[in-house]
Parts: sequence; structure tokens; C-alpha cells
Amino acid sequence: MVALTQLDCDVPGPLVSDGISVVIDGIVFSLQRHGGISVYFHQLTTRLLRDEVPSYLTLEGPALQSLPETGLTLCKVQRTARLAERYRPARVPPGGSLFHSSYYRLPDNPALPSVVTVHDFTYERCLRGPRRWLHSAQKFAAIRAAQAIICVSEATRDDLIDIVGVSSTQQVYVIRNGVDANFKPQAQETPARPFVLFVGQRGGYKNFHLVARAMTLLPDFELLCVGGGALGSHELHGLPRSTRDRIRHLGFVTDPALNQLYNQAVCLAYPSSYEGFGIPVVEAMKAGCPVVCIRCKAVIEVGMNALSIVAPDASALAERIDALASSDIRDPLIRTGLEVAGNYDWERTYRETLRVYRAVSGP
Repeated sequence: MVALTQLDCDVPGPLVSDGISVVIDGIVFSLQRHGGISVYFHQLTTRLLRDEVPSYLTLEGPALQSLPETGLTLCKVQRTARLAERYRPARVPPGGSLFHSSYYRLPDNPALPSVVTVHDFTYERCLRGPRRWLHSAQKFAAIRAAQAIICVSEATRDDLIDIVGVSSTQQVYVIRNGVDANFKPQAQETPARPFVLFVGQRGGYKNFHLVARAMTLLPDFELLCVGGGALGSHELHGLPRSTRDRIRHLGFVTDPALNQLYNQAVCLAYPSSYEGFGIPVVEAMKAGCPVVCIRCKAVIEVGMNALSIVAPDASALAERIDALASSDIRDPLIRTGLEVAGNYDWERTYRETLRVYRAVSGP
């Protein structure tokens, strides 16, 4: 079948201005309905459009989510996806001065300079088998071909050096993620029952089982879960019925609804043993919600002294959650969290990334 191409802009030829014309490979918008990587590239593309930086956004249909707006200087190039599209070199329109894939693809023009953003090494640190091998092969190829590598944290940069390595011809930048302005303290009604919030995936290294077990020691608390798919029976196996009845899954919620939950929660429980960054940690802090975690290099880098760090033990987790119901302990952590969260802003992320684009494009 011949792939269908649609150019959603009014520019008849290549977009070039001041030596920079960015080609964003939007493959991630065809791989996930929502997620941190999608947010990252949505924030970048909308700002490229706002600042009239000549750019293309290439999309492989069908898309699974709403896409960034386009205009005169941000052209949307839409095509029908090929077989195994996510693993194939991206089809690059003419005129681009650099290439930035949203999910570890190479451009079909190997002479085009490329930038790669490395979000984490979860597959390499936490998974085994063919799924990891295929992912790592694609990721490593994209990293090794890139002129510039952006890491979202120092922890991820350290993993990059340890797992893949960096050549003398490559530049590595640590540019941290931002957080949406939707997350902020707001006056809220006190919930009928105090609750702990768990956001995102729950399997494996996320250590959801620690929080579920902690709930057996917190009979006055509920546990509300957002995202990560429906709760499976295996996740609640072995828990008393009285505990299972206090654990609820809310599904996917909008950012304003999630902000409301952060504002009402006693804390965000985030006992992940591995992260590349940990966006929910910053969201929670920015909304005035304390965070309880275990020792995880990236999470501690991001949350700093605003975190409540406990041993990876259900009893220790329960004890700290219970203590956070006291305003004497809670309020200082909220103030510190708001201060720390001020360091994370998508505008700063974009500006630093734009400097990388200009460095790669050259004079």
C-alpha cells in the first residue's frame, strides 16, 4: 500500500531561517495515548510554533492522541504508517537542518545532524528478554548516531555513560523536564476520608505492593490510584477485604482533576526504585502535596530536601504516611516542595533545548 502524505501548512518549499529548521519525528504520538514523552514533545513543538522557529512535525497515522497545533512555521507532515513503523528510519522532508526523534528513531537521511533526548534506562536497568533487546538496540543506535544527547537528569546522564558511553565527538546536555502550570495549590474541601495518592504505572520496580501493604496498617486512609491501567486481582492478592475495599482506581484523569487530587491528598506515595526523572514528584510538590519515596537516585535529585525518604518497607511507609497527617510535619515539607518545584519550568526546558538545536545546526 502506498503511504498517504499530507502537508498541513502553506509553505511551498523548505523552511529555513537563520540556519535552523527542526524536523521533529512525532512517532510517540502514534505509540501512546498519554505520557511524559508526549508531554515533552508537545511542549517543545508548541513553543517552536509560538516563536516562529521553522519546523516540521512528521506524524505516522493513525495518531492515538490530540496533536500540537500547527501554523505557517510549524508544518505538520502526516503519512500512513508503514509496517513496523516505530523501528524504521523516519522519513524526513527536505530542508531540515537537524532531526529530533520523539522515540529513538534515525532519520532516513544519515547526513542530517540529529539530537536525541534520553529519558531513562528503565528497559536496561529493570527488564529482561527480547523486549529489552529490541528496545535497547534501537535506542543505542539513535544515541550513537546523535551529535547532541539531552538527558533529563544527572542520574540519566550517569546511566548513559555507564551503559552506552559517549564519543569524543558528541555533546551531552542535562536539561531537566518542566511541569505544567495546571499544577498549583488551590483551596479544596477536606475529603470525607484522608487518602494517599499513587500516580502512574504500578508494576515491578514501581513497588506498588509496598503501598498496598502499608494500607493494612492505615485503616483510616484510602489509596487512590491514577493511570497505569485497571487494578488487577494479583495486585490486591493477600490483602484483607477491609484493605481491598479502601483501594480504588480512578483511571486517567485530566491535569486539572489531578491537581485537585494532589491538593487533597495526604501525600503522593512514590516508592519507585528506578526513574529517569519522576514527573509526578514535581507535579505533587508544585501542587503543595508532600511526597513519600524510597531511595532512588533520580527522584532524590529532583525532589531534594522536600522528600520524605523511607526504607523500602511497608511498615516504614505507613509510619511516615500517618505522620504526614499532622500539619506540624506536613506544612514545612509543603513549603520546601513549592520552592524546589520552582526550578522546573517547561519554558526553561524549551530555551535550553533551542540552544542545543542552534549548536547542532552550526553557523
